[in-house]
Amino acid sequence: MLITEPGTIDNLVADAAAEGHEVTRRLIRDWTEKGLLDYPGKRPAGKGRGSRPALYSANQRMLFLTLLSKRTGTGISSGARIPVGIWLYWGDTYVPLHQVRRAFITWLGDPRLSKERARDTAKTILSQIAHPDAGRQASRELLTVLTDIGYTGQFDANRLEGVARSVFEPGHGQIRRAVGHPDAPMTTEAFIDVLRAHFIAVDRLNAGEVTDEDFVQARRAYLITYADYTRRQPVFAASAPQSLKEMYAPVTFESVFNQCCTDLLTVIGLAILYPAERTTAR
Repeated sequence: MLITEPGTIDNLVADAAAEGHEVTRRLIRDWTEKGLLDYPGKRPAGKGRGSRPALYSANQRMLFLTLLSKRTGTGISSGARIPVGIWLYWGDTYVPLHQVRRAFITWLGDPRLSKERARDTAKTILSQIAHPDAGRQASRELLTVLTDIGYTGQFDANRLEGVARSVFEPGHGQIRRAVGHPDAPMTTEAFIDVLRAHFIAVDRLNAGEVTDEDFVQARRAYLITYADYTRRQPVFAASAPQSLKEMYAPVTFESVFNQCCTDLLTVIGLAILYPAERTTAR
C-alpha cells in the first residue's frame, strides 16, 4: 500500500485493517509515546471551536505499516530499532530526531539486564573473543565479570581488563595480541573501549546529557564508517581467522537494522570518550 496523504488515528486503524492487521487506537497511542511513531500534528478548528483530529504524516502512516509487518514476539524495544534505522540512513524527512530520541530510550530499556539475559549476553561476548588456548578458569572468571557488568550496570574497567587479557591473550606476556585486518583489528583494548563506550553513552542518555547535535554528529560519523566498512568488508573478511569467521560479517538489510541502535550507541559513546578525535573528524 502506498500512502501519500496525512491521516488521523482512525485512518491508521483502517490502514492496518486493509493490510490484514487488527489494531486499536490504544496501541497506536502507546507506540507514539514510545517513539515508534511521531506525535500527530495538531489542527485548530478555529477560535473557540477546539481542535480537529490530529494528523499523522504520510511517512508516519507508511512507518506504521512497516512496524506492523515486522512485529514479532520480541517486544516493543525491538520495534524501536526501525525508526532509528530509518533516521540513520534516510534522515529527518522520514523520521524526525525528536522521535528518534524517544525510540532510542525505548530500545535501551533498563540498562541493567536480568541475571539470565546478562549471562547469555556474556556467553556471546566470550565466544567472540576467547583464544583457543584460554584456560577454563580464566573463561569462567571473564563470564562472571561480564555477567556482573550486565546485571549490576557497574563497569569495572580494571577488573575487566585483567580477565579479558587472560582469555584473549593467554601466554602472550608483554606482546599484545591483535586479530584480523590491521586496519580494523580485534584487541583487548578495542573490546574494552566498546563496552566502556556503551556504558558511558547509556549513562549520559538517561541523564539527558546527549544533545541533538551529538546525535547528528554520531549519524554523520556512522554513515562514513558504514560506507567504508561496506566497501572494504571482503578484504577484511579474507583476513579473519578460521575460529572467528563472523568477525567481519557482510552488510545486509536485516543486519543493518538489527545492529543500528547498538552501532549508534557505540558511536555516541566513543565520541564522549574521545572528544578530541571527534573534533578532528569535523
